[in-house]
Amino acid sequence: MTAEGQMSTEESTTAEGARTLVLLETIFCDYESDPEILGNYFSRFELTVTSLSRQEVPEGVTFRTTIYLSTDKGEWGDRVRALVARAQEAASPRVEIRIHDYTHPEIGYPEGDPTRVDWAKNPSKHSPYREQLFEAAHNDVDRNSLDRLLRVTIDDDDIWLPWHVKNLVEVAARAREDERVSWDGVLAIGLLDVNLGYTGEGGVALETLALERTLTGDKYYVIDKPAELETLWPYSPWSIPEVMDLNQKRRLEQRGIGLYAVRNYVPSFVYMRWGQNLSIQRKDGLIIRTLGRTPVASPAALLDLTPDEVPHVDAPLWFGILRGRLSVEARRNGTTVDVFTSFDDIALPDSEVCYYLMQGAEKVGMLPYSRKGRVMFRNVPPGVKVRAYHKRGGKVVERIDSRLV
Repeated sequence: MTAEGQMSTEESTTAEGARTLVLLETIFCDYESDPEILGNYFSRFELTVTSLSRQEVPEGVTFRTTIYLSTDKGEWGDRVRALVARAQEAASPRVEIRIHDYTHPEIGYPEGDPTRVDWAKNPSKHSPYREQLFEAAHNDVDRNSLDRLLRVTIDDDDIWLPWHVKNLVEVAARAREDERVSWDGVLAIGLLDVNLGYTGEGGVALETLALERTLTGDKYYVIDKPAELETLWPYSPWSIPEVMDLNQKRRLEQRGIGLYAVRNYVPSFVYMRWGQNLSIQRKDGLIIRTLGRTPVASPAALLDLTPDEVPHVDAPLWFGILRGRLSVEARRNGTTVDVFTSFDDIALPDSEVCYYLMQGAEKVGMLPYSRKGRVMFRNVPPGVKVRAYHKRGGKVVERIDSRLV
């Protein structure tokens, strides 16, 4: 490591094999200032950073973590610095953990939606702030020395098991070999097999699941020959959708990105559920399959798990896109409301969909069951929403509402 604390080119790559950089970003308590909350999250962040320092990094790969730390964190900022120093000292030579300081705008973040918790507490994860942070923190990345760059993020209270970097590298390599991956350019990959860690007095109840969605920490960009791109800032992993369906695939292809979900590996990301946090505790409604349950004595003991102890599907990697769920969008044009849905993408031969026009709790219009994924209501009063019912095999399997129009 150089005197400035940054890796030299010789340290960033190895002489043998592909030269790959796994570049991870995280933010410690972005716009949070409550001392009690900062204290709670620091205790969780200690485990996050420890898990990153213990990554087993393959030959030919460098793993670099950038922690964004706002200058208003006071003593907690000092503790983060001490934590990183300890973690770096214990890490292998292929692991680098460093801090990038930033200052919140004096006017705050007024352009966002303050009613959304993710914006109110984590505005730096959103555009354009995430791009600005990335550019400021990574202008030293030598793209000419790299064959492959993997960009990934993690929340400040989740963890990686020791083989997660290996998983990211292996899946990226296999994606370029698998005949089901037809996209030659930048890839957005979402891993669907995941561990959920529910903490309690008895330790951690670890559930290993295949989900319908990919989570932050398990979704990343694969950028081959990064020197050929004009810039790297558009490829923020925070911008990769959790939903891996045809609609999102088409949307990303318009940006020159191929989207693929992946299953059948030994899950190495742990989405921690600490009890009193900002997100929904359980993901039961998103489960494709339960792979297994493992009791663990404590959160720290998670890092001692081996691949043999984590339930998984012993089968070749699967790359693809999920069928997805019904989505509904309503657009008003005067007294006409056009309705757009994902029905055509998700429908099976025995699927049908019907539409209700709802004004509060009152049904003011209705279109009967059909196989039409796009419909129109005329002479529509203001302040309505469209409710769609998806029926499969004669039974309603989904109901979804649009926003008010």
